[in-house]
Amino acid sequence: MKEQAAISTRKGPTGERSEDVHNDLEKYRALIKASNIGAWEYFPETELVSFNDIYFSMLGRDINDNNSAGDNNTIQNVWLNLLHPEDKQAAIERFNAYVKNPHGIYDSHFRMGHADGSWRWIWARGNVLEGENSTRTIIGTHVDITQHKEAEDIIQQERILLRTLIDSLPDIIYVKDDAGRKIIANRADVKSLGAKLEAEVIGKTDIELFPNEIGLRGYEDDMSVLKEGTSILDKEEFFIEADGAKRWIVTSKIPVLDENGKVVRLLGIGHNITERKKSEETLNILNHDLLEQSEELRALNEQLTQQKEQELEKAIAQGKFEIASEVLHDIGNALVGFGAYLNRINRAMELNNLDTVKSLAQFLKGQQAKIAGVIGEDKAGALVTITEGISKTQTDNQEEITAAIKELMNIIAHIQEILNIQRQFVKGHSGAHERKPVNLANLVDNCRSMLYASFDKKGIQLRVDIPHGPYIIKGDHTKLMQVILNVLKNSIEAINMDAAEKKISIAIDADDNAIELTVIDNGIGFTPEIGSRFFERGFTTKKTGTGLGLYNCKTIVESHGGSFKIQSNGVGLGAVTTIRLDI
Repeated sequence: MKEQAAISTRKGPTGERSEDVHNDLEKYRALIKASNIGAWEYFPETELVSFNDIYFSMLGRDINDNNSAGDNNTIQNVWLNLLHPEDKQAAIERFNAYVKNPHGIYDSHFRMGHADGSWRWIWARGNVLEGENSTRTIIGTHVDITQHKEAEDIIQQERILLRTLIDSLPDIIYVKDDAGRKIIANRADVKSLGAKLEAEVIGKTDIELFPNEIGLRGYEDDMSVLKEGTSILDKEEFFIEADGAKRWIVTSKIPVLDENGKVVRLLGIGHNITERKKSEETLNILNHDLLEQSEELRALNEQLTQQKEQELEKAIAQGKFEIASEVLHDIGNALVGFGAYLNRINRAMELNNLDTVKSLAQFLKGQQAKIAGVIGEDKAGALVTITEGISKTQTDNQEEITAAIKELMNIIAHIQEILNIQRQFVKGHSGAHERKPVNLANLVDNCRSMLYASFDKKGIQLRVDIPHGPYIIKGDHTKLMQVILNVLKNSIEAINMDAAEKKISIAIDADDNAIELTVIDNGIGFTPEIGSRFFERGFTTKKTGTGLGLYNCKTIVESHGGSFKIQSNGVGLGAVTTIRLDI
């Protein structure tokens, strides 16, 4: 073969080639030709080199275009001329080092020029053939690995993108091997461990990173995930910093399976919730204090109500309405300040960074397909699930605290409503305490107008049965209106929104001695045990009730020489309220 000419006539130092070496070379050439691999033979004594035709064809060249025999067929004239300028020095040094000390396998990577002007990555390997009289021949192969190199470059770019992603995230992300040793740790994880470089934590288990019960806890969780293949999701756990501070993390650990379904890795994600925990603790303390203050406020309101009634009656009798007005004004100011404080807390809750977490969850979900292309669908899905879980947990906590604040605001609103009625009471009197004629039919009509929106919103059918006639008594117009409004509101609240029928009826009847007002509803009703406690001061069945409404109504009616009763045949059977006032 022409490509073999360079060595077929070449002689060794003794003037004759070793037959064994010749046979080995022939076998080598045949094998290389069958494998479609570029081959070369280098003779250190003469520095000549021989190539097969594939050596050149993989570079888009023809062996006939290169001198394959004679003194010009050297490393310098063939191989070095085709090397990439950036790879030439390293390739020459590596080859010369092997020629000088030819032990083991020669192995090198470099780029060579293709006839079309492009560059091809070549994987060169070689070995020494020892001949007689210590003659040596280095034989080797060239394999075009351009596609492999390009694939490696793509993989490397993907690794860089993935690494950039996990290092840019504020959450802790790490990967551990099947023995629980860290093999990847992003910047957030390295920082959380008090290290400066990833190398400081790689290869270590949690027991080595946290030499206490915290490390043992983490290591046991790792082994559970790796052995059982079951994920640990959204586990809240604390860590102790070097300065003794407590750090809270929501941790998720997910098993990574190979193609055979065997657990080979562990993916860990941690979200720092220390600030949220501190906020929760602060809000819990504040909520506890607010509840205590609420109880104190209720007790104070009860005490003030008693005191207010006494002072108002005395003020009315003595004509000192200014004093009563100032008392109500002071109480109202205190409630306004308390409500403003609750509003500040509510605004602080609204400024929470929940939107940031939600935005991150939405971003990851929107980019799930792209992320899946980098880290796989299972990992991408787990990342989205974990982030959405973190978002939901924070949302639930915020809703719970907001509900507690809303409850306290309702209590304040109810107290303010009572104060407004009392202000009207004070404003509507002058001079000595004197009861004037009051038309109960007109009172009912006024109360119905005031509550029209409530009836309409719930879809309640209101029936009014008041025969024509004078229903006049001497009494306190404002206080009697307060009684009727309270009774009607209780009936409205007792009817469920999803009830098939929603009915309330109002009737007035009179005889020579008294006028009787009856209110009937088909609401939830009550048991005899509950009914027996309705007129106890402070007792209530409402979540935001004060326990003063019915107590005050009964007191007002009895102060007019009348009676006040509420009856029910049981739960779900509605209620009947009867008010009887002497004429």
